[in-house]
Amino acid sequence: MNQVTAPSLFNLFEDKRYYHLARFFLFGYALTAIAFPDAGELFRALFLALSVPLLITHRHFLKKDAFFWIFGGAIVIQGLGWFNGTIHIPQLANDYPHFDRLAKLFIFIPIGLVLQGNNKAAITTLVLFTIGIFIACVTQSDFRHQVDLALQLRRVNFGLKNAQFTSMFAGTVALVCFGLFFAVKHATTSFKVKSVLSLLLMTALSFSVVLAIVSQSRQVWLAMVAVMFMLPLILTLSGIIKSKKSVFISYAIVLLVLLAASQSEYIQSRASEEQSVLTKVISGDLDNIPMTSIGIRINSWLDASKSIAEHPILGLGENGIKHVITSSDKLMALKNSTSGSLKDLAHLHSNHIELLVAYGIIGFSLVLALYILPCIKAYKGYKAGMTPQWTLILALCFYLFWFIINGFETFNSRSYGVFSFVIISGVIYSLTQVKMLRRDNN
Repeated sequence: MNQVTAPSLFNLFEDKRYYHLARFFLFGYALTAIAFPDAGELFRALFLALSVPLLITHRHFLKKDAFFWIFGGAIVIQGLGWFNGTIHIPQLANDYPHFDRLAKLFIFIPIGLVLQGNNKAAITTLVLFTIGIFIACVTQSDFRHQVDLALQLRRVNFGLKNAQFTSMFAGTVALVCFGLFFAVKHATTSFKVKSVLSLLLMTALSFSVVLAIVSQSRQVWLAMVAVMFMLPLILTLSGIIKSKKSVFISYAIVLLVLLAASQSEYIQSRASEEQSVLTKVISGDLDNIPMTSIGIRINSWLDASKSIAEHPILGLGENGIKHVITSSDKLMALKNSTSGSLKDLAHLHSNHIELLVAYGIIGFSLVLALYILPCIKAYKGYKAGMTPQWTLILALCFYLFWFIINGFETFNSRSYGVFSFVIISGVIYSLTQVKMLRRDNN
């Protein structure tokens, strides 16, 4: 009986209708996670439930998959970090290790398996993600009031927790739209349809850039400037730019755009805030940095550096972050003298710093590999004629952007950040690693 049942189950999980059902829930998750959180949680749960059997049916793929082994390493380092914490900060250590802190970043693996390297399904996921963010700006806020505030040149967030998350979503959507523009360019459809789709993408991209500007998060501005600066090289690697002359012209255009943007009083005002704090940092006056927005970050990182120096390899586990905060006179004084979010301060305003504190160099390196390896896989896949050009462009732009913004905020530890990361990474993983593993298996 067992000999009949097992193959029957495997056939079920390999049936196209099973994948279509799983994709339906994935699409629902991408569309509703931010705009309608309750529905998003339901779609997410159903998608994950259906994706679990795929980890078994694809076990031969996963054995060859570097990302799956990185996932295993992430589980191990969280256990080792926790164990180290029980020795050095027993009063703060948990009774057992919490593996979800890094494990949730790897939801992109089942997303990639469900998409199966299908270009149309991958694009659909990204389009629904983009639409969902725009809908969320309406459903999660008094949209008209937020627009009025933006027109008054005041900082807005459209109800997406706070303005930093709004900027993060805006930057991510802008990069998605930019990448999809090249997908449309190579689509096998009529010129009229391409023109309409390109116009829609340019409109969405423009709205995203405006949203990133009015939400006024400087780390996102910095990341977008970095992406723009690297764009000629990215387009060269992806075969869009083919000559040195074109690279030169592209850089001239980028510099003109950045120069024009820098002349805006609106941008200058926000970018030059806390200049006195930066002056103290540059001059080396690190003992007298005020607890402003930038100052809190720098003081947090300075305090964290002591813990990192003492436990550089394994870290102190997730509660090492709490140890840094409770051991800091400045941070505790800030918590005790303020109200609101600062009173509940529980993070170090940098995912990179938190990784080093909690899981040491090993943990940081494993997460860093999640940014670098997809770019390498996408480039190799593109050169081999397997990965679409637009996927390579998106990968290079997104992971540069994501690395920079996580240097100044803990997006990888927050639900909105994890959602963005796994959706984009899942698409890239599917169109690079999953396609290559399927080819090698065949």
